[in-house]
Amino acid sequence: MTEPQKSSHSQPRWKNIWIHRFVLGVGVVLIGSLVWFFIRETPSSPPSGTGEKAAEAQIQPREGPPAGPPVAPEVPAESTPTLKSQLEQVLLGIREANQTKDLSQLLNHYSPNFPQLPQRAQRISKTWKIYDYPKIEFEIAEVRLLADKTAEARVTWNVEARNISTLKNENISKTYLTRFARESGQWRIKALDKAE
Repeated sequence: MTEPQKSSHSQPRWKNIWIHRFVLGVGVVLIGSLVWFFIRETPSSPPSGTGEKAAEAQIQPREGPPAGPPVAPEVPAESTPTLKSQLEQVLLGIREANQTKDLSQLLNHYSPNFPQLPQRAQRISKTWKIYDYPKIEFEIAEVRLLADKTAEARVTWNVEARNISTLKNENISKTYLTRFARESGQWRIKALDKAE
């Protein structure tokens, strides 16, 4: 009588252990990949601008030739402020995650289809060990709703990076053409291209 009860209790326990290990493994791989992605990019300026290196790792464009933007359908004027405020919420989340150095919160604002997302996360995690970001501001402009539940905006980031060991501050400003995708009812960053 007690034998069948043991087998019925052990089976869900093994399923739970497998699920926990799987989720943990996926999380570790994703975080490791993201950290590597953020760290891997080399700075475009000489090594004297250490703060710029931090911002470069923080806000990196995707590599390779930029894909042509999809043709944007006309968006009614009253929906643009709503779209802009929704996209601003994503950017606010990214700012908060960078200031609190919360990688899981940061990854929640990127699409799983973001190019080289694991490497980006690795790079960011590495720069968080070197820099604090006491001030991160952004401006969002040229918001457009595109086809296939995507949107595009021109985002300028103004970042104050403080080297943790030297306490020296650097101010960096970068502008990106940011593409967003609506996934599971939430806007997420799908791609970044350096704006000219």
